Amino acid sequence: MNKLLFPVLFLLACQPAIEPTTDEAELAETDRQIARNLIQGAFDDLWAAGDSTKILNYHTPDFVILEQGEIWDNDRIVEYMRGLHQRPDRPLRTNRMDYIRIERYGPSLQVAYWNEADFTRNDSLLGTARWLESAVAVETPEGWRLRMMHSSRAK
Repeated sequence: MNKLLFPVLFLLACQPAIEPTTDEAELAETDRQIARNLIQGAFDDLWAAGDSTKILNYHTPDFVILEQGEIWDNDRIVEYMRGLHQRPDRPLRTNRMDYIRIERYGPSLQVAYWNEADFTRNDSLLGTARWLESAVAVETPEGWRLRMMHSSRAK
């Protein structure tokens, strides 16, 4: 048995790596672009602009974000956004994403990224914040939506 195992393993080890076909490579790039657009759009429209009317453009109805040890759902996010709109002097938030990994697992996209936000008022930088985040997106009849996120503030 062992005499046959070594030659088989040797032959397998000498085989060239299988490269993805053009279709697989194009699909992977399409997935990455879907994820980037979904994450950036959600942060621009929801967290920066505070537009709660667009939540279901980006989130599933059962969406949750694990935010610094708390569980936020869509209702909690709407409540947060209402508070933002009550602050006439709230700063402008600009988000930049640095993607670590975007992969498809069956019917979902899993995304890991750094999120850095600048907060400005009257063209003056008030501060910068940075988070390490992850997200799971699922395809729905309405298109791709975020189902879950996790966010940890980085120092």
